Parts: sequence; C-alpha cells; structure tokens
Amino acid sequence: MRKFMRTRARSPSPPPPPADTARVAPANGHAHINNGHANGAALRDDRLSELSRCWSGSEASGALFEDGAFPPARALGDARLARAAAWLRPHELCARPRFRGDDGADDAPDQLADRWNVQLGAAGDPHLCCAAAALAPTPRLLDRAAPPQSFRKRYTGAFRFRFWVFGEWREVLVDDRLPAAGARLLAAPPRHDDFTLPLLEKAYAKLHGSYAALRGGSVARALQELSGGIVQSFSLRAQPRALTFQVLNSAVPRSTLLVAVAARGAPGGLQAAAPYAVAGLARVRGGAGAGALVRLRAPGGRGAWRGAWAPDSAEWRALAPPDRDLLAPRADRPGDFWMSFEDFAASFSQLELVHVGPDDWLLERGLHARRPWRAVLARRRWRAGYNAGGPPAAATTAANPQFHVQIPCSEAAGARKCHVVVSVTQQYDVGAAARKLRAIGFAVYELGPGGPRRPSDPAALRGLRPLDVTHESRAREVVTFFTLPPGRYLVVPHTRRAHTDAAFLLRILTDELTDVWEVNDDNVVVRDVAAELRADALPAGVRAAAARLRAAPELDAAALRAALRRVWRVCLCARPSLELCRALVPLRDAALSGAMRASELPALLALLAYWRAAFLKHGGRRCGAVSSYRLRALLWAAGVTASNKVLECLVLRYARGCKLTEEAYVMALARLHLAHERYRSLDTKMKSNPLSLEEMILMTIYS
Repeated sequence: MRKFMRTRARSPSPPPPPADTARVAPANGHAHINNGHANGAALRDDRLSELSRCWSGSEASGALFEDGAFPPARALGDARLARAAAWLRPHELCARPRFRGDDGADDAPDQLADRWNVQLGAAGDPHLCCAAAALAPTPRLLDRAAPPQSFRKRYTGAFRFRFWVFGEWREVLVDDRLPAAGARLLAAPPRHDDFTLPLLEKAYAKLHGSYAALRGGSVARALQELSGGIVQSFSLRAQPRALTFQVLNSAVPRSTLLVAVAARGAPGGLQAAAPYAVAGLARVRGGAGAGALVRLRAPGGRGAWRGAWAPDSAEWRALAPPDRDLLAPRADRPGDFWMSFEDFAASFSQLELVHVGPDDWLLERGLHARRPWRAVLARRRWRAGYNAGGPPAAATTAANPQFHVQIPCSEAAGARKCHVVVSVTQQYDVGAAARKLRAIGFAVYELGPGGPRRPSDPAALRGLRPLDVTHESRAREVVTFFTLPPGRYLVVPHTRRAHTDAAFLLRILTDELTDVWEVNDDNVVVRDVAAELRADALPAGVRAAAARLRAAPELDAAALRAALRRVWRVCLCARPSLELCRALVPLRDAALSGAMRASELPALLALLAYWRAAFLKHGGRRCGAVSSYRLRALLWAAGVTASNKVLECLVLRYARGCKLTEEAYVMALARLHLAHERYRSLDTKMKSNPLSLEEMILMTIYS
C-alpha cells in the first residue's frame, strides 16, 4: 500500500503563509504536485485564452465582438420568446453600465450583494441568481467565475467567465448582447446598472446550451459550478430537527459556506426563494426565550427577519443586558439578524453547504475566522474486469479502488472526533453533450486495530459492515458530512452496478491532521520458483515428467510446445498453444537466441506447476477461466505483486469479457517475470555503460 498524500496542517493564525505542497501518487505510481484545491483544478494561463486573442483583434479593428458560437437564433431555446426578443448591448439599455471592477469602492461585499438582489426575468435562472448572490460576500471565490472586467477600459464587447466542470475550470466567452423585450431584459435585470449578473447568466446559458436548458437546475448545481467547492444539499423539511442542529453546529465553525433558502410563504418579512447566509450560532440560557439562536444575513440587506429575536422584539428586550451586549455587535451589519432555531427550521426549506478547500480558504479573507479543511483528492476510474466491483453487497466489491484513512489520537486532540467530508463526483458534461448519470456512491468501513492489512483480498471485506455514513445516489456528486473517532478506516467508491466503466473524482476533507493513502502494492517478485529449486529438490511429479522427456539440446517455441504436450497435465490445466510457448521461451533465453536449453526445462516445469496450483486454488478447475477481478489474488498466490496501474494494464491486455483463461494468466505471469528480469539487467547495464537503442529495442520486442 503506497501513501499518496498527507493532509496539510493548519497555520496558527490567519492569514497563514502558503502551505507546503503535497505529493500525490496516482495509480501509475508516478508522483505529481497537487496544490490542495478542494476542486482539484487550477486556472489556465490567460495568455492562451480565447478572450485574450479576441480583445487584441477587436482593438485593432474597432468592431465590437459578436459571439458566433452562441447566436441569438438558438440562445434563448424558446421560440415564443425568441420572436419577441431584441438583442441589445448594455450601452443601449442605460447610459453608464458597470461590471465588477469598474468601481472599486462599490465592489465591497455588502455593496455587491445589494447590487445583485435582483428580480428574475422571463428567461432567467433563479438558481444561478441565488447562487451568485450567496457568493457575493466572498468576492475572492467569485473572482474565478466572474473575474473583474470593465465597460470603460479595453472594452470590446467580449466578456469571459469560468465554470467548474468535473475538476477543471472551463472558460466561456460571450458577447454582451442581452435579450430584451422593449427596454426590459428577458434575462436577469441589472440593479444599479450593474450587468455582472446578466452577463454571467448568459455565459452560464452558453455552457448549458441555451437559456431554456437552465430550467430544472438547482441551487446546489449552480453553487458547485461557480465555486468549485463540495456542495451538499440538506432538506430541512425532511430531516429531524436534532440532525439539522447537529449539521449547523458542526459546519458553522469550519470553512463551509451555509446558504439557507427561505420557503414559500415564509413569515416575518423573509423573501421567498432568497439565499440567506448562516453566519453564526448562539445559545441563550434562562428565561422564556431560552434556546439556540441562529444568526443569518439577508441578501443585499433586504428581507430581514421581523419575528422573535428581531432587534425590536419582546424576546430581544427581555434579554439580560450583558447577553444583549454580547449578541448585538455580531449582527450589526445591514441585513444581519438573530432568530430562534425553531423558527429557522420552520421558515427555511433548504440548506446548501459549500465546503471550501484550504487554498480557497487562504484566498478569501472572510473565511479566516473559520477553521480550515485539509483536502485530499484523487482522480481515478472504474474499469470493468479490473476495479468496477459494484456495491458492498456484490461479490466483487473488494476490487473497487480503496483509500485508507488514518485518524491519529494525538495529545492535542485527545479522543476528539474528526469531522470528515467525503465526495465522489462522476465524470459528466453539460449542455448537449450531457449523458445519463450513473448511480454512484461510497462505503466507509472501520478496520479497527486488528483489521485486515490487505483489504483488496476478496475475503477481507466480507466480514466487515459499512458504517451508516455510506451514501449512494444517481447524481453528479455524492457527498456526506460526518464525524469519526480516531482509528483506521477504509473509503471505497463504487457504482451501483458492477462492471460499470466510469471516471470519478474523490475528495476527502478533514479538520484534523489525517493520513490518507490509496491501497496499492509494489511491483515485486516475492518468489521465483524456477530460481529457487535445485534439480534434486524438484517436486516428484515434475521430476518424473522431466525424466520422461527426450528433448533436443535446444528448444524453440514449436519444440517446447511438443515437449509440454506430452506432460501438460503436470504443469498446465489445458494443452499449451504455440503463442503461449512463444511467451515462455524468453523466460529461459538470456542470450536472446530464440531457443532455450533443454537443461532449463525442469525449472520451467516447476514454475508452471506452481502457477497452475494458484490457478486451481481460485476456481480455474471448474470452467477453465476465472474472474479477472481475482487477478491480484492470483498473482499474490503465484508469488508476484503488481501495482494498481500494472494490474489494470494486465486486465486490458489479457482479460476477455471480465474472464481470464489459464493461458492468458500464464502469459501475464511470464511477461511480468520477464519485465522484472529485463529491469534488473537494465539497472546493471546503466551503472556501467549507456544503453544503446538496439539493446532497448531487443529488450522490449523479445518479451
């Protein structure tokens, strides 16, 4: 098992210096640098972007940019609206349009949120507007999706945006023509002449294909594509109140943005379907109003709560002066207010949790008062016949990719539980290229002090039951937020159906120093029977078979096939083919002559008999083939270990329909043994003399 990351430690005081980069060993065993982003992506170089080329060309010609890839004829996606729509630029709608970056003083979080408190247009997307307003108080996070641009400096009619799509930031370039009916925008109308949100909505519509394609979306999807964080939706109506309070109590102190969406018909002046940021918790002891309080922030300072615990309410006036003096400064910003937890659970229908990774925590000053997450991420895939083992109930579930989580019991933390976020995102696309999503999930197992050291063994997980944090859904991303005591755990991403090919992105966030690594093996020949056995120590059956053979001094592939066919029952389960013998001859042909000496035949027979016993042990006797998911166990029984990437390549090369015949199994072992021998020869050669191209070709071709 090879460790692939150690989560980064928290700096003692914000803003901390940049944390050290961590090394991640992918499945191929080669390390690469990962910056710790929870979203697993970095921004592309602007010098290579389409927008930079467009600006330089527009400035030279003096013409405003028009986006031919997203023409008005198909942009709306609604024939009725398209007939009545006229596409106008912001200068045709107002005298002085603005964008983020035009007025530095007005781009403070409070003013920006106020400018984005908009009414929806006929073709608008309420979920995107809600998500954008929710991210307005964290402008550094918003900079990736909507970087500051200008109508006044280098204006060319082109605007760029970025959206997070399966681990990468995808750039979208649009012109600033917006659909309007008369002087009224059909999309999100600007507030205070700020066209950031209307243009962001147009880029979002282009990403998905049209404005009409945005219907049926969700706030969670928009938040993920704008922030790149791990987004978890939590229905307040479907969950017990105790669980809701536990989620709030765990998430508020950490680097997690909480966005509560007011229910329709919410009382006390709340705006229906508006995003309210959960900013804090408090507990009032004694008196008639004792209980938990939730601090919220209304979008743009409008729609504040006017019920119990509002500034002029009876509960607030009855509060003891010391307690009032403690709570009042925490809700002194426009739109901030306190309300009881019971009113919160009754007035809001949905809670969105946006878990922000450590690098984004460093960038956003507004998060420095919160405890940062430590991030681990890995890009992997399920492949049929290799590691697409299916759900925990499937017989092949142990073949799934596995990630070991070690939560130490340190003196500083004691026996304190570790908060953990596990996210599995399947590969997806948006717009016309979007495909049907598969049902995916993950299982978490507690290994315990005496747990198996090699969980990839099919029998290892058979006696373990997944913890109740296991989750499965037909969605882009499956997320669970839970706590674990110190100990050893195993996270196993899986698909609902075995033998399903799909790529996925695994992200694990923890708030304690935790070691995480992928369960893997080194490439080692544990036992080479042919090299170990002496002539007088051969098994009786092999010695008798060797004595019956009368072979020529040298055996090529055809002669070896003829010899083995006389004694094949001793060393093979079926008659050998010529192709198999061509793979076996190089094992005993160090001179690269195309033939092996007859004196090497007994050792080869012993090696084949040893491999045959391993094959029969894993069910090869019944049907002449075994499941390719058992290849790791077969190799282990034959005295060889292989890394995940090597194992995947062996399955791709030798398995057929998730089955592995004995001949394919023996050929795979022969190639592995020969590769180890060639590597040792190459290592010795390189220490003395350079390797010629001819020697390299001979080593790779004759194998």
